[in-house]
Amino acid sequence: MKSKKFLALALAAITVSTMAAFASCGEDADITITGSSSVSPLMSALAEAYEEKNDVKISVQTSDSSVGIQDTIDGKNDFGMASRDLKDTEKGVVSKQIATDGVALIVGKSCTVSNVTPEEVYALYAEGTAIQEVITGGYNREAGSGTRDAFTDLIKDAEGNKLKDLETFASVINNVNGTDAVKTSIASSSNLIGYISLGSLDDTVKALTFKGVEATVANIKAGTYELKRPFNIVYQEGKLSEKAQAFIDFIMSDEGQAIVLEEGYIDMN
Repeated sequence: MKSKKFLALALAAITVSTMAAFASCGEDADITITGSSSVSPLMSALAEAYEEKNDVKISVQTSDSSVGIQDTIDGKNDFGMASRDLKDTEKGVVSKQIATDGVALIVGKSCTVSNVTPEEVYALYAEGTAIQEVITGGYNREAGSGTRDAFTDLIKDAEGNKLKDLETFASVINNVNGTDAVKTSIASSSNLIGYISLGSLDDTVKALTFKGVEATVANIKAGTYELKRPFNIVYQEGKLSEKAQAFIDFIMSDEGQAIVLEEGYIDMN
């Protein structure tokens, strides 16, 4: 999987609240988009391609899925990015899927573990039980993260209990903000695990197989790799500007969906 150039390493440690303080940077943009740090690299690639052929300025601001959705509800953007579906409490907006993404489980390149089961991952995050006596801790995303929502919903123990239903996680699990922060934290370790967007994988970390299946676009399409989730945009129905609607039309076009594939995600065709 090719390296992503969108997020500079220095941004990785910036908190969601700090990112919100920079919202004014998009005031002169024709289209303002905020939200998920998992969706933002793809959205930036789409925006760059669209700007090259159209007289329009697009601002893509990274926070997390919940912030992006709330910004849309509050009218602070043209549309939001979310790597999860809307919750029942998030009213007044609609969502549209623009791609499918996998959730990749990652470790440092020197880690000797190559495959994990859902039960092993559940036991580590819930109880602090080491995985194969090698992986002794790990990272979780911040509470507003769509990637965290997907991960905790998909990882279950043998009885079908979900990580999502836990009130607290094991003490060996630490929260970090943003996709790049997870990669940076994992890259220098041999005994920690984390999870990121499949499309954000690069050669700084190693992706584990899950139940013996490799995290690839082909395996997600085939239904054999189980850790997947939607990439959505969120907007107020009937309130999109002409420029925002035109950009969404581009995203869903054959040209836009070709960029989805090129960037390592699963298209909607």
